[in-house]
Amino acid sequence: MAESKQIPCLDHGFVRLVDSMGDDLAIVRAARVSYDAEPRRDGSDGKLIRYLMRNRHTSPFEAVTLTFEVKAPIFVVRQWHRHRTWSYNEVSARYAELPEDFYVPNPSDVGEQSKSSKQARDIGHEVSSDAKAYCLALRKASEGAFDSYRGALGAGIPRELARLYLPLNTYTRFFATVDLHNLFGFLRLRLHPHAQHEIRVYADAMLRLAKTVAPVATDAFSGTFFDD
Repeated sequence: MAESKQIPCLDHGFVRLVDSMGDDLAIVRAARVSYDAEPRRDGSDGKLIRYLMRNRHTSPFEAVTLTFEVKAPIFVVRQWHRHRTWSYNEVSARYAELPEDFYVPNPSDVGEQSKSSKQARDIGHEVSSDAKAYCLALRKASEGAFDSYRGALGAGIPRELARLYLPLNTYTRFFATVDLHNLFGFLRLRLHPHAQHEIRVYADAMLRLAKTVAPVATDAFSGTFFDD
């Protein structure tokens, strides 16, 4: 592969490509079988993939499947799980003690509440003293939450209840499997400028990793998505 199979995300997270099935050729085979034709060596396969993408002929892209290992904050994963075309298997704090990993944004990424969107924030302003104070307070609160969590476990409180101390910025880890068509659907939403900054970081990493498996298809996606 042209780049590492694992890409760091945020302060303690990552996305890792652990398995894949199919590639650009699988997409072409799936498309050409409809009129009983074979893949070609004349450059038309790439043209076909770009045609499929442009005209939203989506089923051939389902011939490629990817499995990622992801370490991300819980609030990011809860957004991720809204995409129900994925298959997920996540670590359970009922069965295992979670390590003390929690997300604290850089003050430069805090920004301000958007005045034009109820759910968004505007990043790019000068870093304020309030943003710096927020990050310090968040770190202190998270450390306190983990102290309480470990104290409860040490006192014999069941894991399934001790975990209630843990905040939404706690990192969790999961495996996620998706076909390329539904990955592109995820990326159309989560790479959008209106998506939350943190999940956009993960979406960008997955696009880069998917390109190592199906470079022509991901270039075709990027061409339609970023040119819109």
